Amino acid sequence: MNRVILSRKGFDSKYGGRPSPIFKNGDIFSLPIPQNGKSPKKFNELKFNGINGDQALKEVSATKVTSEDFCHYDPALNEKIGLFGQAGSAQSELKNNGVGIGDLFLFFGWFKKKDDPNVNVHKIFGWLQIEEILEGDREISTFLKRNNISHPHDPQYKEYKNNTIYVSKKNFGLFKKYSNDLVLTAPGYSKSMWQFPKKYFGSVANKNGNIFLNRLKWKDKNNLLVDTNIGPGQEFILDAKNSPRISFWAKSLIREFKQ
Repeated sequence: MNRVILSRKGFDSKYGGRPSPIFKNGDIFSLPIPQNGKSPKKFNELKFNGINGDQALKEVSATKVTSEDFCHYDPALNEKIGLFGQAGSAQSELKNNGVGIGDLFLFFGWFKKKDDPNVNVHKIFGWLQIEEILEGDREISTFLKRNNISHPHDPQYKEYKNNTIYVSKKNFGLFKKYSNDLVLTAPGYSKSMWQFPKKYFGSVANKNGNIFLNRLKWKDKNNLLVDTNIGPGQEFILDAKNSPRISFWAKSLIREFKQ
């Protein structure tokens, strides 16, 4: 594993207009962004951990979308094969930074607990370790048809420049419950200020070289704080090849919270 990629997905202030919900019992449900046009799934067709998309929308009092609207269900981590689509400049950034087979996506989003305004955070909700990379519409269409799978990056729904799908058949999934260990936001800060765990990043932060391969940088290295409010961009790429403790951290989350 050479790269760990923190990839922002799901509802936000622009797309959806609300956070994804943390329910009273600690269950979480990542709401995908709305799809402009047709897509394989509507919000009311989403199901995970005994919760459906309609319930999740009601929990966050969504007003910009309805349960009958199409959604961009991506990453698809609750299916027989894990899939994540990327395209355009975001895909170029992944490729230019050496993201490839064996690397691991940790997907995070904006989550909030309805009955506790203090829980308003960026939180990791799922993962996918890359086994195969599909590049271009023809390769993507062939794979989806062969496996009888629908996906928003299928060119029949929308054409994307630099269209790519990352595939995992073994190591992928969604976390079911809220846990502080899955929260990226630093305690007492706004959601975009992150704090990495000292156990895994304490020694890494003081090494020569930069563990952040694209836009992130340390805000306060001593306290392992990073300000992610730095403009557009979907992925933050970490160098796990030269700092293996980053991969130890990612693997520990999956091992402990996978259900």
